[in-house]
Amino acid sequence: MSYESIVHLLAIGSNGSGQLAQFDLLDVKTPTEIAFGGTDSVKSLPDSEIVDIAAGGNHTIVLCGDGRAFTSGQNDDGRLGHGGEVQGVMKVVGLPPVLKGQHELNDITHVAATWSASFFISHGTVYSCGSGDRGELGQGPQVTRSSKPAAIPAFPPEGTQITKLLGSMAHVVAVLSDGSVYGWGNGRKGQLGEPSAEVWEPRRIDHVPFPVGSAACSKDFTCFIGASGAGEIRILGPRSHDRFGVRSAAPSAVPGWKTLAASWGSIYVLTSNGNIVAWGRNDHGQLPPAGLPSVQQLAAGSEHCIAVAATGRVLAWGWGEHGNCGEPVDERGDVKGRWNVLSATDMVIAVYAGCATSFFVTIDRPG
Repeated sequence: MSYESIVHLLAIGSNGSGQLAQFDLLDVKTPTEIAFGGTDSVKSLPDSEIVDIAAGGNHTIVLCGDGRAFTSGQNDDGRLGHGGEVQGVMKVVGLPPVLKGQHELNDITHVAATWSASFFISHGTVYSCGSGDRGELGQGPQVTRSSKPAAIPAFPPEGTQITKLLGSMAHVVAVLSDGSVYGWGNGRKGQLGEPSAEVWEPRRIDHVPFPVGSAACSKDFTCFIGASGAGEIRILGPRSHDRFGVRSAAPSAVPGWKTLAASWGSIYVLTSNGNIVAWGRNDHGQLPPAGLPSVQQLAAGSEHCIAVAATGRVLAWGWGEHGNCGEPVDERGDVKGRWNVLSATDMVIAVYAGCATSFFVTIDRPG
């Protein structure tokens, strides 16, 4: 797809730490464009499409196709990867150079986030910054804070590349080119396999009996799906009380899968025919409502979903107290048993979701 037309990033939802790059720290209740400040801007290059967004508890990472990453939100521990203001209420800014031999931290290919840390892959190496007291940074025993991006040593193993990097509340999973998976961070609920413990540096997860195509991290569990079209499913964690049925209600496989996603208590598999197979927590309407139209793209946040319907409309449902599902919401702040349509005047090409935040990327074509 050509991106010679202008790219716009719109956001809605929680902005209490400036994670939506809005200066007023107020929740955003209607889709609002994120401004990329200065000359180092997404709009300054015709081919700088947005290829991924990762969101932590109070910060956001935007990855562009030209290898630049932009961040906004809380920064008291350095999780934004630059020297911006603490509790930054700022326009999105680019990451400064971080030396890796003769390389700088550019050509970023993947990003991920936990609640209070950020991860970037550059030249095949994973860099992390921010904080986490359960091994989230992956930099070794008892490293709980990194004010600047620092490399995770000796990872990935020689002869492999990272194809996917996923994070949730307090753990991270990497899918490698050989179908194996590694993880680090909080594994006390079994979400990183056995032994169930805090994992301070990348550890191979040997409890998935098939080559992995993708993974989705949740608060207390991790879901893996097979690389083949058979779409085998394996869930690690929660170790004891499966109160939302994420393990007991899981199908053995979802053939023809396209996208795998997870909220804090639910799992979603978008299939190639536009259907969503989902199970888990639903007290806020997190699961797809009855009658949902065919979907082309899907993203799951902490307790909500955002999707692009086959008609091009942007749909949202689930917990929407901070405006992340649009309006209206019920007395609990939910969009339950139905969906809202978020307004977009231009063509929507991607959607992303975070902790009570929703994002969608649009393009307009000149003339």
